[in-house]
Amino acid sequence: MKIIPIINPIINISAQTNKITSAARHYRSQDTVSFKRNKNDNTPFINDTRELDLHCAGCGKLMLKNSTVNDFINKKIYFPAHTALKRLSHEQNFQIKEQSPTMQKVYTFITREAAQNPNLNIEELIKTPKLQEYIKKANKEQITAIEELKTRCKRVSHSSQYIVDEIDKLHPDFQKTEAAILQDLKLLSKLYPAETIHNILNKPEIKEHYLAKLQKKQNSRLKKVTPLIQQLSPECAPKAETALNESFRIFNTESMDIMHKRTRVIEKFQKAFKDIDNANDKEIAKLIMRRLEKLPDSKNDVNAFMVKYSRKSENAIHKILIERLRNTNDHVKPEHRKGDEGQSIKKNYLNLCGKCNHERKTDSYSEIIDKNPQMQENTQKQIDEIIDFINKGILSEYDTWPNDIKMPLGLESEGQIIIDTSKLDIRKAKAARTKRLQEFTEAEKHKPQDEIAKTMYRRHGKKEQTNITQQ
Repeated sequence: MKIIPIINPIINISAQTNKITSAARHYRSQDTVSFKRNKNDNTPFINDTRELDLHCAGCGKLMLKNSTVNDFINKKIYFPAHTALKRLSHEQNFQIKEQSPTMQKVYTFITREAAQNPNLNIEELIKTPKLQEYIKKANKEQITAIEELKTRCKRVSHSSQYIVDEIDKLHPDFQKTEAAILQDLKLLSKLYPAETIHNILNKPEIKEHYLAKLQKKQNSRLKKVTPLIQQLSPECAPKAETALNESFRIFNTESMDIMHKRTRVIEKFQKAFKDIDNANDKEIAKLIMRRLEKLPDSKNDVNAFMVKYSRKSENAIHKILIERLRNTNDHVKPEHRKGDEGQSIKKNYLNLCGKCNHERKTDSYSEIIDKNPQMQENTQKQIDEIIDFINKGILSEYDTWPNDIKMPLGLESEGQIIIDTSKLDIRKAKAARTKRLQEFTEAEKHKPQDEIAKTMYRRHGKKEQTNITQQ
């Protein structure tokens, strides 16, 4: 079967996935937050903005709650440990009889524990008290065996059709690149519904399809650098031409299994321009570097994403897609800015999606606004959303946050982000929280005793929990 003629017509309409249906938007935009209770407190309030339905202050996309992403990864992407362990033999040709005596003992122990905790994936299973106690007493060889089993279990994959369907159920408000990626995955899952996404992307015809399209874009970008190189002085041009020739070689002749090609290309030009003294050469070098920054990468190009993540572990593609929508705390003053580190405190947090947070690194918000002027409007929109949650008595411990964040935002954006907090009504918020707490307390009084018992068992980790959840 020729895959390219089938793929291209669908890829051409990938932009349609950006148009989330109005029904889906309405569903996600409602006040659907569940009351998150503190670990040490039984209250009906949320005290973490990552657990709210918020739009990203950067790109403006509707983010997924932090807990929603965790649940998706743990319950939808990763299999329960007892299922994953059973599948190792035929999916990874892991024959336990051929393993070392230590591995056999560790495998037997973990398999037994997994059977007693059928709903836990390998990460969750390892965090249980019994496994933690076992790990404390384990020797180096046993620890190595546990790590290998954990890695193997996390590589057990669902079918492409299952994963695509589960992602769709989240009504993801993806950015353009991610929407196009999902569109391609939908097509591929229709062609090979029973196979995993990892296996599909590693089919020779699929790999060649995405690699060819990626190389075409890379070559096109490099060719746009040639006229600028010709304008350099005789002292500087030869070094730049050498860097250009090396770049063509890297993109077109090196194995696709070699990583970080784009980074290496940019580094070669940086090295070529390192000792420039001529003012005209410096200006041309800046123009060249700006064009090289537009080389496709996995954050902004479907083909680069598919090529890169086909070489990663089995669940990398769908995991990273969902992670890019995660509601995260971004340090307004960056945490890792040399000599001026921002603190990991509430007053220094703004909510960005995983993609915007990762792309920002230590750039100032003023630099982000240069690339994305909508950030000013998107930040105010998010502030208004958070204020609304405060006023409704849903979000606690954030009464002063809207005003606390004003100055950090202003400084980091060089005065370009000036937020309005006039909608904040602390008196209304306190009254709403009082009413909410009263209603919650009254509801707790009328809960059936068996339901309260279940909550107590779950909270304190009693043995009866297993019996209750299995009924």
